[in-house]
Amino acid sequence: MRALEFYSNLLGDLEIEKQKLQRILRNYRGVRLGIFLITIIGTYLTFGNQLPFFVVVLFSIVLFLLVLTKYTDCKTALEIVQNKIKLINSEINALHGDFTEFNAGEKYASNNHPFSGDLDVFKHNGLFSFINRTTSNLGEKELAAMLMFGNEKPKEVNEIVEKLAQNTKWALHFRAVGVMNSSDKVKDVSLNPILDSTFSVKSWFNLAKLSIPIIAFTSIILFNIDVISTSIFSLLVLLTLIPTSLELKNTNAIANQISTIENRLVVMRNQFNALDELSQKVTNDPWISTFFEENPKVIVEELNQLIKIIGRFHTRNNMLLGMAINIFLAWDIRQRLTLANWKTKNHLKWNAWEQELAKIEAYISAANIRFNYPNTVFAQLNENGNREMEGLIHPLLAHISSVQNDFSLVDKQQFLILTGPNMAGKSTYLRAIGSAILFANAGFPVFASKYSYPRVQLYTSMRTSDNLTENSSYFFAELSRLRKLMDAVEQKKSIVFVLLDEILKGTNSKDKEEGSFKFMEKMQSLGAEGVIATHDLSLCRLERQNEAFFTGHFDSTIQADELTFDYHLKKGVCQNMNASFLLKKMNLVN
Repeated sequence: MRALEFYSNLLGDLEIEKQKLQRILRNYRGVRLGIFLITIIGTYLTFGNQLPFFVVVLFSIVLFLLVLTKYTDCKTALEIVQNKIKLINSEINALHGDFTEFNAGEKYASNNHPFSGDLDVFKHNGLFSFINRTTSNLGEKELAAMLMFGNEKPKEVNEIVEKLAQNTKWALHFRAVGVMNSSDKVKDVSLNPILDSTFSVKSWFNLAKLSIPIIAFTSIILFNIDVISTSIFSLLVLLTLIPTSLELKNTNAIANQISTIENRLVVMRNQFNALDELSQKVTNDPWISTFFEENPKVIVEELNQLIKIIGRFHTRNNMLLGMAINIFLAWDIRQRLTLANWKTKNHLKWNAWEQELAKIEAYISAANIRFNYPNTVFAQLNENGNREMEGLIHPLLAHISSVQNDFSLVDKQQFLILTGPNMAGKSTYLRAIGSAILFANAGFPVFASKYSYPRVQLYTSMRTSDNLTENSSYFFAELSRLRKLMDAVEQKKSIVFVLLDEILKGTNSKDKEEGSFKFMEKMQSLGAEGVIATHDLSLCRLERQNEAFFTGHFDSTIQADELTFDYHLKKGVCQNMNASFLLKKMNLVN
């Protein structure tokens, strides 16, 4: 498998890079210790000699800060490499059928959704965990929305996904950056609730920003040249602290508030940095511009500015330092003004920044599937052409040797009536068709060799359960589900494609036969299309009465007291059932 070989080779390269960075970090730790020892010795030897002492101290501080910067950069690079290694190991596990390391998105599950429950989209080891490679809650939410509701322009999404699949190393880097500081607390953070807050400034702030430093420095000069007394000097110093003290409660609240988004801002800044690198790499490809309205480099600069503002708010946390910088620099007031100015400049932008990153995370998820499974195809959503799905497999079975099946409608055909014994593959076939439709509508790769079909609304009725808390019987719950399906068909906004598995199970055989027959006739007359799986062979007489219906089946074979399945769709009505055989096999009957 190409993807497995790619990941294995990349894993080897990253392990080498990891060891190299670990050596460099150890060296930097040694250098830091050396600088400390040299500083101690230098200050001891030059103590009492003012100029050499000052030079030694200044040189040591500058050198220490330079080494600290290099050390921090190396530590960050090591974290990114370690994240990549972890992500690659997760991909290798996924290629072997284990998707448990990726969030299943259970919180998006809804019994009222047209198909997500029946198709196991948001269940443990379901379709969402199969495709989900997002790193933030907003990205996860965006991916869930694309799967549930599709994309308005799936062809454009096809192009983006294909391009990203060709830049897998970059996409891996983007994800590795995204999972830095990736606690649930950081993932939950959104800029909107914080930045939509009012960071109010008073009309006198600008005057105080200028006057406080002037008063403070002037007081020092006048005190040192004996123009003012100690008591007047002290009074003037206290005077400079009054404006800050009056606003201390509000300033503390703002500082605490914006500090909650700092880690999220760093992640976003790093992701936009990655986007800027990609945009420079593919300058001749217009698809990259669809990611953002604004140059990512400009966004990086603005996010950096906000991160620095938050850092300057942290500076005041030391009581003595905070008092000093407020006396001489009107620190709190300056930061409040700077923050308000930043918000005024960018208040219409940050929501778009977050949404852009969320969409990219969703597209990368789809591109990852495209890279891992290169035999997938992009849907041809033709409005009036063929209705063909060839080589269908269920995505969750793509890691094993899976049997492929086709589905097509020709001439006046609208509904396939599907029969077959238990465990022969009917439900898997329905879900393979359903997953192909939802991926096609989203603009994502389809697990088929060909998908040529109009865009359709997908509705399913495959699993229904009663609800004791709402005093709802199984049969009533199923009728409610079918009513919603019929409502969609009757609205005729677009073609409705339905997947039905043994409908009207909650009533007796005669009612079921008559009800199913009439229901399917009405669905057909209203222009719906799809597949109905049933054990009720009497429903197959629709094929003889109406050319819109045709039959197909899955079969089983009993040889040497063993039951086998080939899982291949065949024409016509199934004649072999296996319930009696299975009951006997398990000693439930004589």
